[in-house]
Amino acid sequence: MSNSEYILEMLDVSKEFPGVKALSDVTIQIKKGEVHGLVGENGAGKSTIMKILAGLYSNDGGKIIFDGEDITKKLNARTAEQTGISFIHQERYVVPHLTVAEMLFLGVEKTKTAFKFMDRRGMVKLAEQMLEEKVGVRLSGNMLVSRLTVGEQQLIQICRALMSNPKVIVFDEPTAVLAKKESERLFHIIRQLKKDKGVIYISHYFGEILDLCDRVTVLRNGKKIDTVAAADVTIDSLVTMMVGRDILEQYPPKDRKAGETILSVKGLTHRKEFHDLNFEVRRGEIVGITGLMGSGHDKVGIGIYDSHDITGGEVEFKGKKMSYISPDKAAAVGMGYVPDDRRGLGAIQSMTVKENITLACLKDMTRHGIISDREETRAVEGQIEKLRIKTPNGDVVSGNLSGGNQQKVVLARWLSDQSELYILNQPTSGIDIGARADIYKIIDEMAKSGAGVLMITQDIQELYGMSDRIIVMFRGEAVLELETTEEDLTDQIIVASMGGGAGDEG
Repeated sequence: MSNSEYILEMLDVSKEFPGVKALSDVTIQIKKGEVHGLVGENGAGKSTIMKILAGLYSNDGGKIIFDGEDITKKLNARTAEQTGISFIHQERYVVPHLTVAEMLFLGVEKTKTAFKFMDRRGMVKLAEQMLEEKVGVRLSGNMLVSRLTVGEQQLIQICRALMSNPKVIVFDEPTAVLAKKESERLFHIIRQLKKDKGVIYISHYFGEILDLCDRVTVLRNGKKIDTVAAADVTIDSLVTMMVGRDILEQYPPKDRKAGETILSVKGLTHRKEFHDLNFEVRRGEIVGITGLMGSGHDKVGIGIYDSHDITGGEVEFKGKKMSYISPDKAAAVGMGYVPDDRRGLGAIQSMTVKENITLACLKDMTRHGIISDREETRAVEGQIEKLRIKTPNGDVVSGNLSGGNQQKVVLARWLSDQSELYILNQPTSGIDIGARADIYKIIDEMAKSGAGVLMITQDIQELYGMSDRIIVMFRGEAVLELETTEEDLTDQIIVASMGGGAGDEG
């Protein structure tokens, strides 16, 4: 047992990938009994240093001290957990067709008798007991994981982590997909955990960082900028440390001019998510759609782009009725769709930046069935420069880029195809403030070029800051539509409408 005040020390840690210095002599020290925030832009090095801690990457320099012991050489994915370090990831690693008890004890099943038969009844009882004791939730051990809310699935992950009695727990963007009530329950759990553990909390939500954390370490471009007491900083000062400059105004000025209607949605009805939607998007205009989880707002974009689950209504694009819409057909007529899951559905991880960017416009670079490498390279280099994509070149595998740069790659794909309607689903979710400002500028330029933009987001500030018009949905219906220039439009009205409380006020 160490006499040091730190339970975990990552000292002068360095890591280099081909062509990229990901970490340069970074030191992070975690005290037992504290929540330690870790912030930085996408690409700042947060993910890399946490993957080193998890044993997924080896470090090129520096050392890792855990509870007084140098564990640098023996650290790998298995020994990290055995040593006493657990991770709660943004992605929920659950198996939907298992029961709560089966998921909780997956890999460490309880058995009985000399024949090692699984003790299902005992597992169910113990699962229910542990969930209530460790994370304060009552769930049936026999319930299927697929029937749980996102927050409940995350609680199972936390309970699994606590079963091994870790000394350090890392929370990586844990509230990115949680509702407010679920987030508050998580914060209560974290405050309880820090009484006898060290907690690392990674988030792009600065309010959470300042409210929850005791100290905060700021990374920028693979280097540590500072470690500060959360009580001594403000959101503005954190942002300045993160990006090396003041971002006083994230959003570009709304000097766009709306033109003719490019998209008209009439009575659009989804199989189960929404019904009787009516709205228009004009050229040169950004229309924002929002709502709480379960309101159906997040399915509107894909419903326009792919009518597989649409049961009624119609979509007119550039004055022509679209009788049946598939992604191929939508792309061919000038629609571009950026999904909320950029890793799973957006940038193809195994493809290079070049291949991802030109995926939608290869036909324009092909002569007699052969792709012109010169034209492809010229187009890609132009997009990399224009969108400020942080990559050494277009031949880098997209999966090696940060989240913000992957999002820029997906946007570049549709810009290269010169789309006339951009449907953007959660375009900046999980992306740092510096990359957000870049993406907002790109979206603004999309509209100014004469395209229409439909932006789906739950970020109220983003909705207000970027949209020309706002549509709020509640339980599958559009309950409010207002121009953002209207004097009576406030954050309170938008939030109330999301909860069904102000639908008649517009």
